[in-house]
Amino acid sequence: MVFSLFNRKDRLDPRRSREALLARTADSRPGPSTDTLAAQREAARRTEEKINQIESEMIAAAVVARAAAEAGAAEPAAAGRVPAAAPPASESPAVPPTVALGDAAGAMAIDVNASSLPGVLEEAAILYSNGQPQPAAQALRQALGDASLAGYQPLAWLMLLDLYQALGERAAFEALALEYAARFESSPPGWSDQLSGQPLAGRAGAQAAGAPQGGPAAGATVFPARIDASVSAQVDAILRAAATRAEVRADFSAAAAVDAAGAAVLLRLFRHFTKPAACTLVVHGAERLHAAASGIIETGRRDASEAGWMLALQALRVLGRQQAFEDLSIDYCVTYEVSPPSWEPAGERIRLAGEAPAHGAAPEPARSHDAGAFVLGGDLLGRMQAELQALRAYAADRGDIVVDCRTLRRMEFVAAGDLLNEVATLRGNGKQVLFVEPNYLVYALMLVMGIHELAEIRRRKI
Repeated sequence: MVFSLFNRKDRLDPRRSREALLARTADSRPGPSTDTLAAQREAARRTEEKINQIESEMIAAAVVARAAAEAGAAEPAAAGRVPAAAPPASESPAVPPTVALGDAAGAMAIDVNASSLPGVLEEAAILYSNGQPQPAAQALRQALGDASLAGYQPLAWLMLLDLYQALGERAAFEALALEYAARFESSPPGWSDQLSGQPLAGRAGAQAAGAPQGGPAAGATVFPARIDASVSAQVDAILRAAATRAEVRADFSAAAAVDAAGAAVLLRLFRHFTKPAACTLVVHGAERLHAAASGIIETGRRDASEAGWMLALQALRVLGRQQAFEDLSIDYCVTYEVSPPSWEPAGERIRLAGEAPAHGAAPEPARSHDAGAFVLGGDLLGRMQAELQALRAYAADRGDIVVDCRTLRRMEFVAAGDLLNEVATLRGNGKQVLFVEPNYLVYALMLVMGIHELAEIRRRKI
């Protein structure tokens, strides 16, 4: 298997090895007439995709089956997974900010050393991770009134609130928030335009441009780790918002990789704000964007598209790094045998986050990401090679690895497995890992996978 569940009782049947998976995908291997290197690579790619899909299905099915079996096997208290007494309804639910490795007192009275959450919460977390939000919502709605959940009930409410948030269902969110406040006599989470409204099946990040939230800075569109042609929908949303607003924001803090098609889409975004207009584009994460664009270009290698070069140069304009721009423009000149682009400022309608606006107003407040943290944002779908490669580079010279999950909306099951493996490797290398404030659906998936047994998870404060 690509990853194990680290000695968990429900470890998958070892007989279902990678060799068995390869046997099941034999139809995708090259036939006798396939003698070109390109065809062999394509056949290998198809085989790997089939293996990944089968492994994901096997793992998810095993966890769901185990959750269903545990749900009917015994009362939670008898299994030792829930405290003997639930918190009284008149008391605020206990939500410690951190669930630490080996900590026996989990958040909201959950014993995080137990083998799993209640079956219904595991099922909901897995359904959501696999892009099935409506069945997940149905399971969570039924769980709200399940007295047998005892101390787990607040988690069910918070998971459902986060699910409504992710789906952009504000009316349902606000109605449930009122019920939450009455039930637990505690303030519920607040609605965030930054974290709502994008399709779960899309690859293009988690946030849509939203309205201002209690301050002068408007909500940012957060772009995903892998920037490809699918971000066109996000760019279109920003351009529509720019027609009616004085300021829009684009956040590239999660950017780890970009292809030529994605670079071309982002160039369209930047070029729009070089024209006379009333709206300003505020850019977050320009350094990450520059690094991602630089990763697809090479001096002397003449690619079919110049978009990667142009995006890397544009990022340097936004950063105001003239010398680096001129050095890269010379490399571009050598590669394509053309005149090098000349330095020009990004323009008064494109501004780096944190800089004072041209009209002299105070700079906008900094984003809530932990300073110096590695950011996981948007929807992590499939194998997360680009994100893990960036995480390894971030962790190379650090002993304490801080992963900011505030803008992470969803993580597919197979991606969570890759993350589990990576955390185990980091721990094996003597590094400590902290995940900062994932939403409660992602948090529940981390418990299902056992990530909390290898890393600290700092819970989000209500």
